[in-house]
Amino acid sequence: MKRWEYSKLWKLTALLLNQICAMVLVLSVVVCTVYVGGSGFGFVGKDQTFESTGYYQDEVLEQIYRCVRAASRESKFEKNGVYDGKILVDVQQYAENSTIGSGDVKDGGLYYELTDLLNWSMDGMETGTLMKITYDDGTVGYLSKGFTNYTEQSLYGEDGTEVASISTVNKGNSETSITSVPEGDTADETDAEESSATSAMSEENMEGFVEEFITDGESSPFDMMQSTVRNVEQLEAVEERYGPVGYDSITAYAEAKRLTTAQLQEIYYDLENVLPVIYNDYYAYTENLELFSPSMTNMRYFVIPKSVEQVSPEDFSEKISTNMKSFGKEKFSSQEGLLNYIRTSYKDYLIYDSSDMNYEASGMPISLSELSSYVKSYPPSVEGDYILVVAVDSGYKASDKLAQYKKQYEEIAPVSRVAVYGVMLGAILYLLSMVYLTLAAGRSTDEDGEIILNRFDRIRSELAALILIVPAWIILVLVSVGVSVRNLEMPEFALVGGGVAFVLNGMFLTGYISLVRRIKAHTLWKNSILYLISSVFGEMMKNRKTTTKTMLSYAGFLLVNVVLLIMGEIGIILLAFFDLGVGIFLLRQAAQRQRILDGIKRISAGELNAQIPTDQISGDNLAFAEAVNQMGSGLSAAVEKSVKDERLKSDMITNVSHDIKTPLTSIINYVDLLKREDIQNDRAKNYIAILEDKAMRLKHLTDDLVEASKISSGNVKLELNRLNFQELIQQTNGEFSEKFENKGLKLVVDMPEEPVVIVADGRRLWRVIENLYNNTAKYAMPNTRVYVELTTVGHMVRFSIKNISEQPLNINADELTERFIRGDVARSTEGSGLGLSIARNLTELQKGSFNIYLDGDLFKATIIFPEAEEKTNRDKSERLV
Repeated sequence: MKRWEYSKLWKLTALLLNQICAMVLVLSVVVCTVYVGGSGFGFVGKDQTFESTGYYQDEVLEQIYRCVRAASRESKFEKNGVYDGKILVDVQQYAENSTIGSGDVKDGGLYYELTDLLNWSMDGMETGTLMKITYDDGTVGYLSKGFTNYTEQSLYGEDGTEVASISTVNKGNSETSITSVPEGDTADETDAEESSATSAMSEENMEGFVEEFITDGESSPFDMMQSTVRNVEQLEAVEERYGPVGYDSITAYAEAKRLTTAQLQEIYYDLENVLPVIYNDYYAYTENLELFSPSMTNMRYFVIPKSVEQVSPEDFSEKISTNMKSFGKEKFSSQEGLLNYIRTSYKDYLIYDSSDMNYEASGMPISLSELSSYVKSYPPSVEGDYILVVAVDSGYKASDKLAQYKKQYEEIAPVSRVAVYGVMLGAILYLLSMVYLTLAAGRSTDEDGEIILNRFDRIRSELAALILIVPAWIILVLVSVGVSVRNLEMPEFALVGGGVAFVLNGMFLTGYISLVRRIKAHTLWKNSILYLISSVFGEMMKNRKTTTKTMLSYAGFLLVNVVLLIMGEIGIILLAFFDLGVGIFLLRQAAQRQRILDGIKRISAGELNAQIPTDQISGDNLAFAEAVNQMGSGLSAAVEKSVKDERLKSDMITNVSHDIKTPLTSIINYVDLLKREDIQNDRAKNYIAILEDKAMRLKHLTDDLVEASKISSGNVKLELNRLNFQELIQQTNGEFSEKFENKGLKLVVDMPEEPVVIVADGRRLWRVIENLYNNTAKYAMPNTRVYVELTTVGHMVRFSIKNISEQPLNINADELTERFIRGDVARSTEGSGLGLSIARNLTELQKGSFNIYLDGDLFKATIIFPEAEEKTNRDKSERLV
């Protein structure tokens, strides 16, 4: 039966579909990345609007800040909706928070008309030195003709008291001295001998002083020329070009307000700071008149003073600061009416009430905290509380950034959707066609399954790759250079991109399908230049030593790298393929060694019958794997033989023990019968006692042999339960108390009063403890002490028993736990040599540890078990033996 799915028609259809999908996919990706991605909007969903984009949100947020600043400046410089140069500016308040002030000169502030301040700031500012002079009668005078230097020198009498001070004012090339005396003195009271140097200023000097510096001809504090100067102070001042409201000059204002020098100096500082700031604010205000006109921006702002209540529409409109100079304000006579108009006319808006910080927003990307903080930095110059409104005109009639973004969005949105759908559909169909072409590569309609290769597939693998890669690289270079030189429009760019995608994808399909056929036919490596070289090299290296092979292989690798590097760009391409082939070979060798290592681990873990598969292993690794397999087989046979011998030994011991038990039981029974007879011969009674003792010893030995055999063969079944170790020790102490007393052994016990619970087999643990106590009763020195201790350290329970041996211990501690091992002096006792060995094995079977410690004649045995975990709703003192 023919395989119709592998027919030439289906293959050609899949190739054509793949080429079309490649073109669609490339063009869609280019549009998404270059056109759509470059716009910043990204993918535009079907239900997405321009107002939900990040561009809109960011631009509106920036425009909100600009509106707040514009509203602040407009409320400063406008009155009743128009610019008013007669607005009075409180200099000190403007210096503090950039607000105009109340405009009421009655509050005592220093006021200037707005026009004067703006003209002053445009004319320029000059600073000089101002002299403040205070006379003995309390009058104050100022000299403000640009002093450049001022010095003051004190003179003292013989008694060390200050008698006068000379203040010198330098202006240009002239020098004038003002002599003053300390408070409480006058010039007439000065010593006559010192008057030549320190006398008060004469009438002629004072007149000259006044004539030099007072030129206005008006009444001056210096008219009182007979007054004695008490103090002269210097401060920096801005040259006055305009006088404040109600005064000829600032000095006149200072004299009227009787300001201190520090207060006057602060006024000059404020004025010096305010002049450039108010000019900048005015300049920004004039820019805002144009930038925030309805024809230039789609943003709308309103500042509504809350002091304006129900008034006529004309009066109400005059109180509002807004960039909408004509929006039908005459229709509104109340705040609520205007706010309702804003809510219904604009989709995105915010309404901020400064009195209670009430915030109402629709679609505006700013929080109350952000807005209130910014409004504090740029507050509107209105009396009392106000309502700030910022809105976006969704008609976008003005050609600002929002309108431009809106236009871009409307152009990009449909293109974005089509491009994304093209990417998704093109990618799916491209992958499906690639899957089919991969499955159909090399297949024919025949059922024999043979892979069919064409002429291109028979070219050496490296050469075939170069035939495809080099032209593709040249095409990419030429296209990239052409695109960078010429600025292509989108249609041209799409045409060029589609053509390049068609050509490059065709070359890719040729190489890819050929690669698939080579892999299926197992000719990718065998038909390569590297394989040919490695085969020849392998034959040369076959009979060499491992180190020699490694050195020669590495030298050959370096030589090939050097030669290919010398060849230039093509050599670099070949070098990449060569190094890739060497890397694949090394990875393959590493994978083979990993399989061998895994097999060795399995064998070392006890799987002696495990075999390493050798079907995918070659070379030295194959020999290594076969040796490991043989080693595993040998170990398996050896272990099987050892287990068989051990089992045979255990079976023999068990069988012999059972065979001995039958006659031994008869002997014990007959000895018991003889003991019941009335035998008067004392010698015969002694023989019967010896016979009974030896029979019982033989019985114990047989029992120990059977138990030891079961333990070593693993035939012991444990029944682990929670038991009270402390109570078990107490019971053992009671049972062995008579034996210890007969031998003069004193038992010293150190145990906690509360229960010590472990998990163990009670019967087997009793046998362990019994063996240790029996060992002590047999071999301990009479009339000594035996120490028994039970402690809990952390989560471990530790039991120890120690005593002094009756005879010297002539054996290592580890050997005492071996089978049939006893000290030489114990050979005459009834011990079997199995007690300690059985105790150790039973302890270890129950997950405990058994240790013996010898120090001279001191014998100490220790058993350690994990403490049992507490059970829920069960008291720890529960007895579980």
